[in-house]
Amino acid sequence: MSLIRPPSIRTCSGFTYIGLLILVSIMGVTLAMIGTFWHTAQQRAKEQQLLFIGNQFSQAINAYYQNTPNDSGGAKHFPGKLEDLLQDKRYPNTTRYLRKIFADPITGSTQWGLIKGADGGIIGVRSLSDIEPVKKSNFGKGNAGFANKKHYSEWRFIYNASGNTMLVSSTVNIPQPVDNTPPAYRVPPPDVVPSDPTEEDNNLWQCQTMRVNDAAICARQAVKFGEATGLACMASANNRYTVCISGGHAMLPTLLIKY
Repeated sequence: MSLIRPPSIRTCSGFTYIGLLILVSIMGVTLAMIGTFWHTAQQRAKEQQLLFIGNQFSQAINAYYQNTPNDSGGAKHFPGKLEDLLQDKRYPNTTRYLRKIFADPITGSTQWGLIKGADGGIIGVRSLSDIEPVKKSNFGKGNAGFANKKHYSEWRFIYNASGNTMLVSSTVNIPQPVDNTPPAYRVPPPDVVPSDPTEEDNNLWQCQTMRVNDAAICARQAVKFGEATGLACMASANNRYTVCISGGHAMLPTLLIKY
């Protein structure tokens, strides 16, 4: 004689199975949201790197142009190739405007689109990426034309005739963008992530990105609540970064902020 399982047990098993499916679905949605968040955060950080590096190029081109030697007959010249910015061979002494040809943070390549003037000289650079930017507005001075562009390749970093003249020097001269952030809250931008990053590369990039975001928050804390609050926040930010790069992603201390 076969035994029939009581209906109450079958019903309970059915509810357990449905609950498990719901839990799995919620976990899947949550993981997808986390993945989307990190992808967007990573793209935003790369955008900031692109803006920084692109402006480095345009300022270096400006310096090269303004520093045309006096024996050139009064006509100023743009660089014929990007390598001219690393070593200005028009001068007998070492004269540099960039320390290296930076990689495009979006593509991971040192290949840039070259924007040339009427004489064939390079007046600017652009990314070769056709990816759509996340950033659409609130660009700084000199980059306002990037608003609402559909591709990174439309962000054109071009020589600015109104830029400051750079004096020729025998020392290494790397033009830097103006940074009004107080020194206590300045941190290096995240490294450019390689085109084929390792897990260690991604972890370091995430820690560096967190550090930049924390420093910006601390700078705002200083403005709102005073320097003591800002410096206390920055101390906790530095501690968070130390824990992060040591592999403690899962147990990061809380950033000390005031509400």
